[in-house]
Amino acid sequence: MQRQASSGWTDEERLTRLRDQLHEHAGPKGQSFWLTLARLSELALWWAGCLADAGEFQAVGDLLLNPPRKTLYVRDRPVPLRLVRHEALTEQVRGLAPAGANLPLWLKSQTMLVIEVEPLLPLLLGDLSRWPHRPPKTCRDFQLRLDRVAGALCHITSLNLAEGASVAEHLARVPQEEARAIKRHLCRFDLGRFDALGLALRDVLPSSAPITANGQGAPLNNRAPLP
Repeated sequence: MQRQASSGWTDEERLTRLRDQLHEHAGPKGQSFWLTLARLSELALWWAGCLADAGEFQAVGDLLLNPPRKTLYVRDRPVPLRLVRHEALTEQVRGLAPAGANLPLWLKSQTMLVIEVEPLLPLLLGDLSRWPHRPPKTCRDFQLRLDRVAGALCHITSLNLAEGASVAEHLARVPQEEARAIKRHLCRFDLGRFDALGLALRDVLPSSAPITANGQGAPLNNRAPLP
């Protein structure tokens, strides 16, 4: 986690692997487990905010809304269909439906969709909700920031950016007052909570090495209170 935070870059695959490893090797879930989980959640939420502010719709959707694994069960078809994540459902089932069938109606009456794995951010929120003695407002604050991620994407959509244009390029072109108004709708998350949780984890595990951004005792960002 620390290397990813220090580099300013991560991705869904790495974050998911960290969560899987944490659950697989945790053993009894003590305070160190929950602090590590909260720290991972902060890293994932920060990354979602970075992606949202850059207008990376698909990447944010994968973290927030689009499950990585979905299976479609079709009536009278013995083998279920493992859906391709970024391909339209109607295109994937077109060859299975009777000729001339109304695909939406056919899907509703003849198939059952099973989500095998939830998107990462809802999974992490569910994990946090099971923290027995979590700090007050942990889940509420996480949900509010998830809502801010979605809101940032909606606002960027309303800008009607030219194809291929980035949010940063758009901000550089518009008047400063308009740019400030746009920025107020962005996430602008930092890693302060991530850093604070790292310090709390160090206190729980006093024999571990200091958890810092550069390995020399400097924090990642201004320290923030625990969620």
